[in-house]
Amino acid sequence: MDYDPASDLRALEAMASNLTPYLYEKELYGVISNDLPRLTVGGLLMRLHRLEGLKNKLSEEQRQRLHDARLNFEQLRSEWRSHYEDKVVQELNARLNNFSAFLEDYADDQQRARSAYPAEATHRIIIEQLRIEAEELELWEETDLEDKLYRLDRRLRGILDRDDKMFVPPNGLQEVYPEEQYWWLYAYPEVDN
Repeated sequence: MDYDPASDLRALEAMASNLTPYLYEKELYGVISNDLPRLTVGGLLMRLHRLEGLKNKLSEEQRQRLHDARLNFEQLRSEWRSHYEDKVVQELNARLNNFSAFLEDYADDQQRARSAYPAEATHRIIIEQLRIEAEELELWEETDLEDKLYRLDRRLRGILDRDDKMFVPPNGLQEVYPEEQYWWLYAYPEVDN
């Protein structure tokens, strides 16, 4: 499967334009429309990272739309800073808990966990984007999130088959996700026979 920047751009624009009500609501997963992914800060950051990383492959019109979405996002992040920071921490905690549950499921059913891994690897990308954002907002050191992530990553490294060199996300995203930083995208979990 190949990466579709037009789909990510459409989702990014919708997410950025719906941030205002989302940031002050309690729900972690906001609804934009039935044909778009759920709105989360992490999902927005992941799409922004991908599109910025592939900007040279976008048309002029797409680059302008990306620029406008980024400006909209940055303005709302600034206006609603404390709510935004709360959402970042809330989402990090939720995603770390979900990732821990995936690792527990792996112990119970390795084959099923391997099949579910592409979605879980995407969730780990979102965790990474949120981690970067939390560091920039100086929230990372104020919480126990760093220790949680370290423990989960250590467990994840222990189950990945490093001989099984496959890029997990859609083709075309390798340059956005270098192996040194995004190591979990370059292997699948092992399955005992």
